[in-house]
Amino acid sequence: MTHVILGHCCKDASCVRVCPQNCIHPAPGEVGFDTAETLFIDPRSCIDCTACVEACPASAIKPARDLTLLEQRDARRNEAFFLGRTIMSGVPASRDTDRKALGGPGGRLSIAVVGSGPAALYSVREILQRSSSVRVTVFEKFGETGGLLRRGVSRHHPRVREMDRLYDVPFKDDRVSVVYETEVGVDVSIEDLRRDFDAVILACGASEPRSFGPADPELSGRFYQAIDILSSDNRGLPVPIRPEGLGPRCLVVGAGNVALDIVRYIAERGSADPVDDAVTDVVILARSNRVAFTPAAFDEIADLDNVDLAIDRAGTPVDIFGSGRFLRDVPGLVSVDLSDPDDIAAKPGQVRVTFSFGNEVVDIRHSDRGAARIVTASGRVFESSSVIGAAGFRMKEMDGVFIDENGVVLNRGGRVISPRTGDAVEGLYVTGWAKRGSTGGIGDNRVCAEETVAQLAMDLARMSPDALFER
Repeated sequence: MTHVILGHCCKDASCVRVCPQNCIHPAPGEVGFDTAETLFIDPRSCIDCTACVEACPASAIKPARDLTLLEQRDARRNEAFFLGRTIMSGVPASRDTDRKALGGPGGRLSIAVVGSGPAALYSVREILQRSSSVRVTVFEKFGETGGLLRRGVSRHHPRVREMDRLYDVPFKDDRVSVVYETEVGVDVSIEDLRRDFDAVILACGASEPRSFGPADPELSGRFYQAIDILSSDNRGLPVPIRPEGLGPRCLVVGAGNVALDIVRYIAERGSADPVDDAVTDVVILARSNRVAFTPAAFDEIADLDNVDLAIDRAGTPVDIFGSGRFLRDVPGLVSVDLSDPDDIAAKPGQVRVTFSFGNEVVDIRHSDRGAARIVTASGRVFESSSVIGAAGFRMKEMDGVFIDENGVVLNRGGRVISPRTGDAVEGLYVTGWAKRGSTGGIGDNRVCAEETVAQLAMDLARMSPDALFER
């Protein structure tokens, strides 16, 4: 009996490292790993040893015999992944064979890590495994560690939120100290850290939501950011706006998992406390025709009893043979005309959720009719009672660090690069969303951090002990 990886897979890849059959793919370093939404277990070679179950930090692996009816979809996707693929045999190659030690024997290496989210967690773990004498100082803007793992993961994903237990070992290590309520770039500068530490790793994530043209002050009360609503709801704090204040039409800009989390919040909270002007119509505007949300996130919306799903026929046809191939098998996914009120009208007690692809939003303004007016690059115009931004994140501006047009730190493999010279900035590194953009889940940060710390180790190995420890 094979095991199956569920849709909330974090891609930490701990399972790959312990599998004796090399049956979990794509593995780190294999084609497709970077873009895969989840990992998969080859049912032809799995021996039911349960090693992966014990290793998975997100509790995302189950025996096929124990799957629920809804989880059977993951089993089908798992089987489909391996159709036509050659069975891989043997133990996967260790990723630790070329792990260089950090610094020299007896050295007093000190490293600053900016941020304490998952990117920082995996960086600290990797550093500690490479040196027994290193000293790591973590600088955290808020009063607790965890970053978006604590503040941004939906309360509907308790097994993912439980990954915060990974902090227990590295952050309680005697070699690690945390400086709370200290924002790098405000309370302390990058130059200060570069002067005081042998190396600085930026693991501060991409926490600033993307904007849509110049801000319109008249949009107050009409425009919100999804992360502000979700993070407050996840932590039991007062939310900026309740669902009943968003209707009857709410337009969500962005079509990733965060967008679907906000749709679920609207549908569930709105139905629990219905009012006359509750949201009955949600339009999700995707910038391209590629699907950015995962099948698991879509399943969560499709399974809600009070949600009707539709696709805007006037938008760009969705890529159902690529990223959106799983949409071909969705029953009841109708095509509608967003300009026809009768076509998009929801049934009593229902919320109509319409996906519209190929709409790059360039401007959001307050309209003369008191609604929000949304304009796309192609000239389409939408009006809605409210707008929620869920179009991803960029790194917050920081003195001493160049951030490119995509909102990430200019880097090569984790080494921060000077835009003026094109050379690596000595002693400065980056990992996580600040390095690669706001893509990938929590576990993707593990491979990302390994690459960055490997670059750091190579750089330190090229420095003489005297040059290193005089800094």
